[in-house]
Amino acid sequence: MKRILCCGFPRRSGISLLLCLIVLLSACDSPEEIGLNLLEEDLSSMYTDTVTVEVSTVLLDSVVSSGTGSVLVGGYQDAWLGKAEANAVFKLGLGGGISLSNTVAYKSLELLLPYSGYYYGDSTEYITLQVHRLSENITERSLSPAVGTETSDSYFYTSSGLYNTSKTGYTAQPLATYIFKPRPNSSDTLHIPLPDVLGQEWMNLIMAGSSTFLVEEEFQNYFKGLQLRTNAGAAVVGFNAASAAIRINYYEEGEETTSAYYDFPVTTGSSQYNQMVNDFSSSYLRNIVRGGEPLSSDLTGNMGFTQAGTGVMVKLTFPYLADLKAILNPYLINGAVLEIQPVAGTYASPYILPTSLTLYEADQSNTPVSQLLANYSSSEVQLATVTEDKEYNVKSKYQFNITQYLVGKLTETQYSGKGLLLAEPPSSFTKTMSRLVIGGKGHESNRVKLKIYYTKLQ
Repeated sequence: MKRILCCGFPRRSGISLLLCLIVLLSACDSPEEIGLNLLEEDLSSMYTDTVTVEVSTVLLDSVVSSGTGSVLVGGYQDAWLGKAEANAVFKLGLGGGISLSNTVAYKSLELLLPYSGYYYGDSTEYITLQVHRLSENITERSLSPAVGTETSDSYFYTSSGLYNTSKTGYTAQPLATYIFKPRPNSSDTLHIPLPDVLGQEWMNLIMAGSSTFLVEEEFQNYFKGLQLRTNAGAAVVGFNAASAAIRINYYEEGEETTSAYYDFPVTTGSSQYNQMVNDFSSSYLRNIVRGGEPLSSDLTGNMGFTQAGTGVMVKLTFPYLADLKAILNPYLINGAVLEIQPVAGTYASPYILPTSLTLYEADQSNTPVSQLLANYSSSEVQLATVTEDKEYNVKSKYQFNITQYLVGKLTETQYSGKGLLLAEPPSSFTKTMSRLVIGGKGHESNRVKLKIYYTKLQ
């Protein structure tokens, strides 16, 4: 091992008794109880960061993207991950119900999209948004639970919902095309004009008392919903689904003519979803296969990649644990820190680093099945917040304490087949599109490190 720090401590009288006690502890206590406070004056504290960490990239079959409350549109392109794209799909409801007198007159129809505050990429460039009418009903995908020896259900599956790869048919000709410069940090709402022909049709049906605008199921069969697509822009922008709606504006005629409106809200929940996909053909991941084998960092420029929304995750393995076990008693490990370093030059405004990362346990088919616990005696999960090098953008890092995980792997009697996947926490992995580039084992300056602190008996 190349880097070893050794701090010797003077021996005291009675060392034989102390050593016997330590040996007994390491032989009898569980790994959950050993390894945090073993340092004594009779012992040496050792450190190494030369344990090999294999880095590869996987592309999940799909990631649930429905029911997040977020409407995402836009895209961005870079040399590392290619072209990312987000399209929003949703249907609308009747709200509380609308009833109009014969003294009203149609004014306009518009789509309202209030900013949610989320964006990723260069929001100073204009986005061209196309509003398409759905040509088929949104159909949720139901999954049967995995049983027996079948492949495990992914952590990012749901019993009934829609996914980043789901598709719903839409008309080729858009109802509207709207060009705008995003203001995602504002409290503004986009007001996108929709065709007056459609608005007048709605008004006529409402005033005629048609059941189409009285029974929600009939309304949703008549107007199946919308798909929002973009073909220009350099950022993904988020809108608040709970406040989005189609608004019909009209005049109330009487002694004085007044303006009024009625909103048909976006139906949130499992039928509202975002398509989040990526064209990797011009990127380091050009050979990656959705749901396929991991792509080694040896084949991707000594780098690994994550991207929220599209299902890109980093896989981490420790191929030489058996060799480590042969020279190190697992119960004398005081700490194990997994340090993730973003590659210098891949992060800077507008492509900022994720605020936090988490670790997922994966089965042998690289399916994430659970979040890794930070402490096996509690339900707290592993979470690492970025320590950012804001001055030079070269030494930022994330650190996980994986002491219990490592001791458990070194002491397991039968190989579990589980590995580790690195990505953003579920709350952001399912409804954002930020990305991260980290160094593989062969990266000269930003490789992933496993730092092990252990006790050596004198």
